[in-house]
Parts: sequence; structure tokens; C-alpha cells
Amino acid sequence: MNVIERYASAVRSTNLEINERTTRSDSDVLGAMGLASRQFPLAVALQRLFLGDSIAARELVEILADDAWRQARAMKVRLNRVQAYDLAHGCVAWHRNPTCDNCGGHGATVIPGSKTLGVKCKPCKGTGRTSLSALFKEHAEIADWLVAHMEKHQAMAGPEAMKQIAGYLDLKIAVVEAGK
Repeated sequence: MNVIERYASAVRSTNLEINERTTRSDSDVLGAMGLASRQFPLAVALQRLFLGDSIAARELVEILADDAWRQARAMKVRLNRVQAYDLAHGCVAWHRNPTCDNCGGHGATVIPGSKTLGVKCKPCKGTGRTSLSALFKEHAEIADWLVAHMEKHQAMAGPEAMKQIAGYLDLKIAVVEAGK
């Protein structure tokens, strides 16, 4: 079981007992993710969001709005703080559910009264996903960057937590062995 699966289980745990005989208890995993959030707050906030923590959505949007504003400055794109916040909010919503509303993600329209797919969906051009650039016409370049930024950071949470827990476990094992 990887650390993200362990984290998903640990956040719902009713047993957060600390036991020095274990090396990957729920409290260890939660602590590792907490330590990882110091260096990668976006990565951990994304993991929390996808595990159903609605409070993480607000934190995530604030982090992303700041990142979007800074990136817009670097790319010399006009974007104020309010627009950056709205863009971040929309990108998080799109990242959570990019499915095209017209075709339900099939890429083709459903023939009324049947389960058969008909012609290619025009709004999504057969991809089954809502076009990010169509949603954010004026700031499509920043929106694309934000989604790529989220995907990059989402992949960082597990490995960073493992790094954090590895150092802690080495220390924990050394303390247990010294006590023998």
C-alpha cells in the first residue's frame, strides 16, 4: 500500500495511538503528510481535496491564485488578484471534473430514447472533456499553466511524505534499538 492510500485510510482513522513498535501507524502517516505540507503545501492540499476535505479547496484556491498571479507577471499577462482568484477557482473545479456537460464525457451525443451514441459532440470536439481554453478565453495560457502546475504537484505529495516519514522512522528505530 503506497503512502497516499495509507493517508486516505489514516484521515478516517479512529485510532491515532502512537506506538513505538509500529513504523507506519496512522499517526506516523498523518505526521509525514503534515511535514510534507511545509515544503509542498499545494501538493498536500490537492491530496486532501481529492480525499474529500472541502476546507482544502479554499486553501488550494488561495495558493493557486497567488501562483497564477506570479506566473502572469512572469509571462507579462495582465491579470489582477481578483481575476487570479477566479481563474484558480475555475481551474480547480475543472481539474476535479473536466467532463463535457453536453455529452456526459462520451465524446458523442446520445441518441434520444436509446443508449446508442450518435454524432461527435461539437462543444468538446469528441474528447469528452470541456475545453479549458474555451472556459478561460482571455487567460487560457495561465489556465493551462495552472492545471499543469496542479498535476505536477499532485504527483509530489506521496514521495515527499515518504521522505519525511523515512527520516522519522530511522530516528524511531534508532531510539527503540538504543532502549534494548
